[in-house]
Amino acid sequence: MMRNLIAIGATMLMLFAAGWANAEVCEIVNGSFEDDGPISDITTQEPNGWDVNVPSGQFTGKTDASWSTDGSFSLFLSSQWFKAFDANDAAILSQEVFLDNVNEITFDLKLNTYTGSGWDPNNATAIMLIDDEVVWEPNSASSDIRGEYIGQSYAVEDKYRDEKPHKLSFGLRINIDTEGGFFEFYRVWWDSIECVIYCGGGGLLAGDFNRDCFVDANDLQQVTDVWLLEVVSDDKHNLFRDDDLAGFGTINFFDLAILADNWLLRSFQEQQEVSAVNSNGY
Repeated sequence: MMRNLIAIGATMLMLFAAGWANAEVCEIVNGSFEDDGPISDITTQEPNGWDVNVPSGQFTGKTDASWSTDGSFSLFLSSQWFKAFDANDAAILSQEVFLDNVNEITFDLKLNTYTGSGWDPNNATAIMLIDDEVVWEPNSASSDIRGEYIGQSYAVEDKYRDEKPHKLSFGLRINIDTEGGFFEFYRVWWDSIECVIYCGGGGLLAGDFNRDCFVDANDLQQVTDVWLLEVVSDDKHNLFRDDDLAGFGTINFFDLAILADNWLLRSFQEQQEVSAVNSNGY
């Protein structure tokens, strides 16, 4: 059965991309905010590697030793109370990175309020952005998002793997208009921001569900376990999303074709090298 599935899927190859050889390696500078020691005001001294955009009077920022997961310091951002805000006002730190060979960006953060009251995500939230587009924020379905978020990750989308630098940003955003401000400080700590490059730097392949750097029968078994089931659009088995409707997708031959394209390959780099050879007719 597996052999038949592979044979069918192999006739529906979906991926073909440009060469890998000139790709830059992602390197986040000062991702744990240790380089400078304590900084009392990041608007007057920017942390090494980071560009700061923290509107004065509405937000404050510093490197802080009260909470961290890697080293002694973290990035601390806070809104001010009784200050007028417009929706989408934000305190943001950014730097440019290359994402060609990156599978995930991982990070830790803590959300808390000064008075100990709940944090309604309708009022404010922590955000991660690429090229000013929000790609991650805490679960807004909760009425109180306070807490520690350890080992969070964002799976880098293919559109950012283009051998160009991209602006990677982390921050605190206000979500509503308020003339009188909040009777609260919304506070976020960011730490341990890293690029994750799997498979010896070659990059994890689509279809390598168990992340062992080899697309094989173990991964195919996962596909057969959910075969023809309807899943949410971002389910890891939903490799082909152009056929998704209303945020859902069905695990079918379109997804199998992508797995088949990477069958018995070990990394994204190897897949690119094989594609380059095939395109040259060798």
